[in-house]
Amino acid sequence: MSSENSLPLANLKTIHLEDLRRGSIGEKEKIFAAAQDDGIFYLDFTEDHGEHRISDLIQNIYSLSQSLFDLDLDEKMQYDVDQISKLKLNGYKPISRNIGGIKGQRDGFESYAIPRNGILGFNPFIHPRLLDNHIHLLQNFLLTCIGISQNIFEALSSPLSLPTSHSLDKFHRPDAPAPDILRLLKYAASSKGDQEFRVPQTPHTDLGSLTMLFADSPGLQIKPDGCDDWLYIEPKENHAVINLGDAMSLWSGGRYRSVLHRVASLPGVGMGERYSFAFLMRPENLAPMVSLADGLPGLDGGVLTSEEWIRAKFGVLRGETEKNRTHILTGREIAI
Repeated sequence: MSSENSLPLANLKTIHLEDLRRGSIGEKEKIFAAAQDDGIFYLDFTEDHGEHRISDLIQNIYSLSQSLFDLDLDEKMQYDVDQISKLKLNGYKPISRNIGGIKGQRDGFESYAIPRNGILGFNPFIHPRLLDNHIHLLQNFLLTCIGISQNIFEALSSPLSLPTSHSLDKFHRPDAPAPDILRLLKYAASSKGDQEFRVPQTPHTDLGSLTMLFADSPGLQIKPDGCDDWLYIEPKENHAVINLGDAMSLWSGGRYRSVLHRVASLPGVGMGERYSFAFLMRPENLAPMVSLADGLPGLDGGVLTSEEWIRAKFGVLRGETEKNRTHILTGREIAI
């Protein structure tokens, strides 16, 4: 996908992973600017020198994802996410369970949530036998993402002048259980000859802290605050797309943005079968979903915890509740 086809493309800042790992002041300043201006940025891992190369991990996750979605539907439904996980942290979601991006339509994707707590040994979890052969891959991938997130939290805590007692990393302890997941996604292709513009995913902000998205085909769109148009995110080799979720926006009192996004087909092309996956980092369950500028608030007086926010968000996505729909779906009161 290039600018030659006249698609409206988002102009995202690029953060270089190795410079960030080295503590580069310039990279920290770029992340701060990206968090304030856009709520989303590219992470370039071309020069990744970590113990497990991200590019290799990605290819193996794609292979695992395809094998998982190729399982018979009956087998996948044995791990129905709505039946086996109250917070939707583990299991399979079939096509059409969520509301879609066009009024009156349902979603157009399958997903499978793999829990950090299960993979890293904090809690047992039920899963298809297929995953047993890939546990080490999943552990290495999750630990790599958690390490990157700590670099990002460090860079974004300092500009908020937060006390050490509740800097952003305090709600995401690497050695503690957390509602983080690896979400595998498979978007269904349009029917043969279908050139209708499709929006298989409703516009939303992510319910957690950080999302690390890995996709090698176009389809992701964002709608920046104050922009009337949906802008496509161009996939780039050896780059992840990192976006901030509701928690980062709420904790910063709106100083950091949580970008509104969706998946859509390209105009006049129809939608091909599309795989992607994302590491979704969420705050620990009791983290308050409010501004931290005045210190840690109590959990009474209507303040939602991270766990309560997750429940509420899925209630809206499933179309089960209209209460505070826009605020929960987008993290703010705007029309979508």
